Amino acid sequence: TAPVGLLNSYEYYKSYQNTSFNNAYLNISYIWWLLNSYSSSNIWIVSIDNPSNNPCIHFLGVRPVIILKSDITIIEGLGSKNNPYKITSDKENIIPNMTLLNTRTSGEYVNFDGELYRIVGIENNTTKLNKMDYVRDENETVIEKNFSSSVTYGSGDSDIYFDYYLNNTWYNSISETYKNMLVEGTYYLGTPSTISSYKEAICATASNTVTTKDCPKTSSIWTGYVGLPRYGEMFASQQGSGYSSSNKIWLLSPRTDARIWNVDIYNGYGAYDNLESDVNGVRPSINLSPAVKITGGTGLKNDPFEISL
Repeated sequence: TAPVGLLNSYEYYKSYQNTSFNNAYLNISYIWWLLNSYSSSNIWIVSIDNPSNNPCIHFLGVRPVIILKSDITIIEGLGSKNNPYKITSDKENIIPNMTLLNTRTSGEYVNFDGELYRIVGIENNTTKLNKMDYVRDENETVIEKNFSSSVTYGSGDSDIYFDYYLNNTWYNSISETYKNMLVEGTYYLGTPSTISSYKEAICATASNTVTTKDCPKTSSIWTGYVGLPRYGEMFASQQGSGYSSSNKIWLLSPRTDARIWNVDIYNGYGAYDNLESDVNGVRPSINLSPAVKITGGTGLKNDPFEISL
């Protein structure tokens, strides 16, 4: 009994009872955990399309399940992907040019300089956003680079490294109107391992420098304008679905002193690549000023918030 759970294998099976698992509406072509055990050491999972099982120490994604109260009512929407139901508990008081972006909710969408971003969270009144798409060149090709010159994000010294490129070349490509909305953010450089808890994924590090409210011990951080999603963070997912994803993406978190966590191109789970020899794409993470206001939009994917200072 808990506020948030997962689907079990029977529920997934029922979703394609009269068809095949390839046609199941719950099939999103990624690997994700189910709730129930397969054996004393393995858990049921959805393996790309069909149910399977995996050792419980592996790192996979999840699709949370919640149950709503019976007195919640629908106030608008059709229940489709592009026009979901809006319910009585949703935030409705969006007054253009008066509602601050930092009063909104994780998961809502924002138009930032013509690109689609998603709210990850609000910290110290600043709004953290993750870019929905990869960074691409003028031909719409995904740009691939090395992570940095070391496992510590922020140590790169030229455009061959993403940490330098994002905070110089890419940062300077943002229009002045939107660049003025940016503030420096705090990025946690924890080193999650195969035995880590979520808090360890944020906080555990070989170089302890700062204590935060979220960490049971001290954690190394980097402060700057453009970071990356960390391992285990909300919306640090792949683009596309399963085999249609076009690139691996770097995450912020080291795995060892020579490898960095990434999101796998095919299955959407956490993997890791070599610091020096491997190149991947990225989805930048930015922080917006507490003064940023909503000027339009509803925060849905097809109608993101329009913003200004």
